[in-house]
Amino acid sequence: MESAQVDPNTGVSMYESDDIIKYLVGKYGDGSVPFMLSLGLLTTLTEGFAMIGRMGKGSSYTPSKLPPKPLEIWAYEPSPFCKVVREVLVELELPHLLRSCARGSPKRQVLYEKAKHFQVPYLEDPNTGVQMFESAEIVEYLRATYAS
Repeated sequence: MESAQVDPNTGVSMYESDDIIKYLVGKYGDGSVPFMLSLGLLTTLTEGFAMIGRMGKGSSYTPSKLPPKPLEIWAYEPSPFCKVVREVLVELELPHLLRSCARGSPKRQVLYEKAKHFQVPYLEDPNTGVQMFESAEIVEYLRATYAS
């Protein structure tokens, strides 16, 4: 059974992705659902097709040691390199903060100033002091540091 998604700011909880999207854009956005997310079943099917090549990555649990502080990952959703890192974070159930820096986001400049260049994914681990780029190296680090 799927668990409900809960907005910690309001206590509102719901299960269905279409309802969650409508709620989020109504509560935190301009109320307009982006066209590509308004296609219901078609959106679900196309997202499912995109996952076929990943063979279920990110959908199974790997035992891990939970860090005291959440990790921070700078990424943007369509990047295949960021997706690989997010899959491992999810599989290990590691608490993390996603710093979304899509094209046009001012967060890109923040990351540029912090790291001296822009590249994602970028991981910051406040538990070990590690800061790193390169998805393959981040995945290797996460598994070596946190997998049980």
